[in-house]
Amino acid sequence: MNTLKLLAASVLTAGLITASAVAQQPGLSMQDGFTEQFIGSRLSFTADPSLSNYTLSVTGPNGYHGQVESARVAPTFRLADFGSVPDGLYTYEMTAATTEQQVLATPPVAGADGRSGRARPALVGTSMSGSFRVVNGQILQMDPAASER
Repeated sequence: MNTLKLLAASVLTAGLITASAVAQQPGLSMQDGFTEQFIGSRLSFTADPSLSNYTLSVTGPNGYHGQVESARVAPTFRLADFGSVPDGLYTYEMTAATTEQQVLATPPVAGADGRSGRARPALVGTSMSGSFRVVNGQILQMDPAASER
C-alpha cells in the first residue's frame, strides 16, 4: 500500500514540475485549447487538433489592424504583413470551431445554411485573447502579475 502511495505522489510531483516548467517558459501560455508563442515580430499558436476554422485578429496603436484565417491549422501572424508596426500595446483574439454542435431549441429549416437538404447546426466556438507590447518592432510578452503604475 505504501508503494502505491509513493508512486502516486511521484506521478503527481512530476506532473506539477512539468506544468510549472511550461508556465515559466517565456512566451507560452495555455488557454481554451490554444498555446500562444511570441517570437520576434510573430505571434503563433499551437492548438488542440480537434479545432478548425481559425481566425486571428490583432489590433494596435495608430489604427493598426490585421487578420489571418486558416481552415485546418492555427495561423501565424507576422506584424509587418499589415503595415508599419508602431511601438505600444497590441491585443489579439484567436477564435476557432470545436467539434461540438450547438443544441438548438428549434431545428433549422431546410436550406437555412445555403445548402440543399436539412441544415446542420453550427459548431460551438472557442476563443483566446490577450495582449503584448511591441518595442522596436519586437514583441515583448506582458507579465499578467505585474501592474503598470
